[in-house]
Amino acid sequence: MAAGVVTKLQTIVSREIDPDQFAVVTVGSIQAGHTENIISDRAEVRINVRTQNHEVRNRVLASIRRVVKGECEASGATKEPLIEETTKFPLSVNDPDMTKKVLKSFEAFFGDRFDPNTSCSTASEDYSILGSTQGKPCCFWFFGGTDESTWDVAEKKGTVAEDVPVNHSPFFAPVIQPTLGTGIDALCLAALTFLKNP
Repeated sequence: MAAGVVTKLQTIVSREIDPDQFAVVTVGSIQAGHTENIISDRAEVRINVRTQNHEVRNRVLASIRRVVKGECEASGATKEPLIEETTKFPLSVNDPDMTKKVLKSFEAFFGDRFDPNTSCSTASEDYSILGSTQGKPCCFWFFGGTDESTWDVAEKKGTVAEDVPVNHSPFFAPVIQPTLGTGIDALCLAALTFLKNP
């Protein structure tokens, strides 16, 4: 039953979401049973959903509920599946005015080490909870943590996606410097952008 659910969940994005929209449905964990010769009476399936707008998110969540309930019914489950949200982050949307000011500070300080053209990200960050619950503007940025020579070799070979582990990878291990220094500089610069005297 759990395997059937996982298989069908993988069709949500490909069959139900417009190709011009972004959505990811990841089954990150399945836990069922304790041994090979006993059929488990329960399964826990943990799913991560990432979208870039509320409409698509609501559509994906409704599809997940429909798929899970449908598969359980089709498989003869004796009780309704329990579906609960365990983590939920609001969309991370940078405030245009705040972002413009932070960009100006970063460009002045970091010079050619700063790239303002970061593409849209699928990161689900808890930082946006604070801003959205308080009705305050937010600005989120990225800074690299990969050893320069590792990045350069992978970029030259065209294997950045394969050779450079990213957040949530078990192999993600940012170099201490200049990562730590860059992060501290960026945080201080952003704070001073708004806290310094005019």
